[in-house]
Amino acid sequence: MPNEIPPEAFAEYEALAEKVDTFQVRVRERYPGQIECRAGCSECCRKIPRLILSPVEAFYLREQLRQLPPEEQARLREASRTAMPPCPILTNDACLLHRNRPMLCRTYGYPTVSPQLLRIGQPGLTYCYKNFTGLTGPSALDQDCIINVDRATEELWEVNRRFVAERWGAVFDRRMAFTVQEVLQGTLDDWSPGKGRQGTVSRPNR
Repeated sequence: MPNEIPPEAFAEYEALAEKVDTFQVRVRERYPGQIECRAGCSECCRKIPRLILSPVEAFYLREQLRQLPPEEQARLREASRTAMPPCPILTNDACLLHRNRPMLCRTYGYPTVSPQLLRIGQPGLTYCYKNFTGLTGPSALDQDCIINVDRATEELWEVNRRFVAERWGAVFDRRMAFTVQEVLQGTLDDWSPGKGRQGTVSRPNR
């Protein structure tokens, strides 16, 4: 297969994803009945205007995409020709590639804090308005049930630096990013750092 990535190349990213998943379990156990994020609730998938993935996230998502039947891959490729929202992977109110979903989708809706935003006077703590409706407010949340999104993002950049260096011998640049539509349309098959996008990727129709 073009631009093949061995499974072991994703080990570090999978470890980071597992940390986030463990965080989610802790929040659910600490605040039972306070998290509405579940299969069938697709409001965030229907509102996010764009979904941008780093290289390791994009190639990891492609791994699960390739495991789908050819006709399902073709259906998603066709769905990706329409502009978001909703996310083209959304199928019957569920993410068809949920297991390999990117970090934004893993953290969305759960309590996150951005010290960078706090420093400039912006709201730093966010979570879905459907969650924690039985609490008195953000101050009622335990600190280990709030994820530092700035730190998590920096960890993701570090994973990408090693991923890009080991796979292509190149220096990771944050401009190395892909839309979910590009993943579905096969852009990754011909991509390499410095080479840019190859082939023709259809622009979403509005």
